Amino acid sequence: MLLELSLGILIGGAVVYYLMRRGRSKVGDEKRQVREDTSDVIVTYSKTIPGYEVKRIYGVIESYSVFPLEEDVSQDLAEEDVVHKLMVKAKSMGANAILDLKIERETFKEHIRIKATGLAVRV
Repeated sequence: MLLELSLGILIGGAVVYYLMRRGRSKVGDEKRQVREDTSDVIVTYSKTIPGYEVKRIYGVIESYSVFPLEEDVSQDLAEEDVVHKLMVKAKSMGANAILDLKIERETFKEHIRIKATGLAVRV
């Protein structure tokens, strides 16, 4: 009985591990594909883009990233990560531009939180 139980736990664990790894690889492929697709998203700090007309407004979007102070992560890379997340979110909504980008930083005792907000639009 104990041998059967141990064998069942071992096989169950192997199945769960396999399914988790399989799911991760699919998510990784999707993220890589989306990362390449965001190159056509225009991001600007202004409320208009010269030469473009806003055809549709999707709404305000925001994204966050939290980084420990102990890690050697530059703030530029952290901001790039937050803006990329914002671009992915805008692209998934159908937008091809983000207007009025704002980036805020909050420093806490053990971490930094970076927040990016913008208006997702189609131009």
